Amino acid sequence: MSEFNVHLTGWKGNEPSPHAGQGVVEAPGQGVNLRWQSRESVPTDFENALADAIESAYLAGARTPQQFAEHLNAAGVAMPSGRDWSAASLEQEMSRLGY
Repeated sequence: MSEFNVHLTGWKGNEPSPHAGQGVVEAPGQGVNLRWQSRESVPTDFENALADAIESAYLAGARTPQQFAEHLNAAGVAMPSGRDWSAASLEQEMSRLGY
C-alpha cells in the first residue's frame, strides 16, 4: 500500500464553490481512501520525528505552544535550521506543514 495518495486530484478552481459537490478535491464516494490521503508525498524523517515529539509532549501534559516548544528543545528535536524552538517558530512550522 502506498503511503500517500498518488491519485489525489487537485482543486477545480481557486475559490471553494457554495454548491454541494462542486470544487471538491475528490468526488464523494469515489476517492481512494489511503493512509496519507491528503498528502502529496511520504512524511520526511524530520516530520516523523516532530510528530513523535509532539505526541510525547502532549502525553507529558503540554498544552500551549510554549510548553510544546520547551519539550521539543528538551527532547533534542531541533528546527530544520538546527536552532531551538520558540512558541512562534513552532506555530510557523505547523502552519507551513499545514496543521
